[in-house]
Amino acid sequence: MVQWSLYGLLAILAQTKFIVISTTFLLILYTRSMHFVYFVVGSCLTTLLAKALKRAFRQPRPHGLPGYGMPSTHSQAIAFFAAYFQCVTSAARNDDDDGKGLSWLVVNGVTLFALAVLWSRVRLQHHTVAQVLVGGLLGVLSALIWYSTWLTAIKPHVHPHTVYLFDKKLSLLE
Repeated sequence: MVQWSLYGLLAILAQTKFIVISTTFLLILYTRSMHFVYFVVGSCLTTLLAKALKRAFRQPRPHGLPGYGMPSTHSQAIAFFAAYFQCVTSAARNDDDDGKGLSWLVVNGVTLFALAVLWSRVRLQHHTVAQVLVGGLLGVLSALIWYSTWLTAIKPHVHPHTVYLFDKKLSLLE
């Protein structure tokens, strides 16, 4: 029974790309926010960075799988997603001076999902531990740089209503 549920979990985590794309599409429809579009552009750029680094490093995947593995694109993208999500929800909680409620559960759920994806990349033998760690670290670093750029260079020049939609709807989780 335990082995079946482990394979079931791995099967779900293997579909991360489709889960994240679907969630992103639904959030674009829900928020209609310039900040969310900015986030999506950042997600695409960090994925392109991972693909370019794979071509530069040319490190093979484990067990002779096709393509290159360093860094793990899945790991980089999901780490970007989770870290950026944490930045936005943390800022929203600080603005409201009320860090209680459902947001803690959602933020930790997103973080656990991201960690599960990183683990699955190694467990499914698509990447080595080093490839996943480097992808994860690059994803977090990219998210921190992208969010800092939002705060300092983009947000001050965007109409407040388009910013409010993304940031405030995430804070409604509280």
